[in-house]
Amino acid sequence: MTTERTAEVGRLAGDVGVADRVRVRYAKTGRLRFVSAIDLGRVWERALRKARLPIAYSEGYTPHPKVSFPDALPLGYASTGEYAELGFAEPITIGPAMRRLNAAFATGCEVLDARGVAPGERRLSKWLGRALWCLSYPEGTDGAALVEGAQTILDASAWPVGRERKGETTEVDLRAPLVDLVVSEDDPPRVAALLDASEPPLRPTEVHTGLEIALQTQEPAHQHARAADGATLPTPRLISRTAQGAPADGGLLEALSGEHLAATAAFDATREELRLDRLDQPGP
Repeated sequence: MTTERTAEVGRLAGDVGVADRVRVRYAKTGRLRFVSAIDLGRVWERALRKARLPIAYSEGYTPHPKVSFPDALPLGYASTGEYAELGFAEPITIGPAMRRLNAAFATGCEVLDARGVAPGERRLSKWLGRALWCLSYPEGTDGAALVEGAQTILDASAWPVGRERKGETTEVDLRAPLVDLVVSEDDPPRVAALLDASEPPLRPTEVHTGLEIALQTQEPAHQHARAADGATLPTPRLISRTAQGAPADGGLLEALSGEHLAATAAFDATREELRLDRLDQPGP
């Protein structure tokens, strides 16, 4: 079962202005999170044609629509914080055009915010220096243990975790790009991770690995909630990127709106995604 959403409220409810270059923040949720970056480009191309928007095309033997994605989302992750830049052959009125585009999208893809790009403005990728992630854990996860584990990592000067690539395991330091790590008071718990861009990029699954290591160092008081197979922490049922933007004190400045977001903003952003994810699961 799937549930449709609309962006008829907020900024997209009005005209939002006229422009021939438009930057958008969009969501990739539900089953669409299993679509690759290449196939996602095709989703956008089909929707733009269906909405009959005058998207511009590149020149050459194989013209392609002028839609650029500065930071590809890893396969299997959900997001309400993806960004794209669209070039049009003629100026469009942004609000009505984005509403038409949303109506043409497959379920799971939706423009949440949009604005025109001024001549000479910095490239969109330059605004994406920090990202906010949310790891949503299944029922039965020990939230109190997660709180202690998160604090243990934040108190450390370094927190190495293993990374496997091409059959070889190396270590990366989770603590270096980690700005903040917050555990929700919900049951089941969620963990918000505020991460600086790094090279190589830190994976949100490595935040989970770091928490596993932290839980292994805890006192036996939290052992009752651990799985019988010896795992210290169940795998997150959903990992979401909720926003990206420029680094700011204790948070980030969201790339389109400029709004200051702290790590706890991830909890509001993922509440609806978790509900839709449950609805999107196949029945028995």
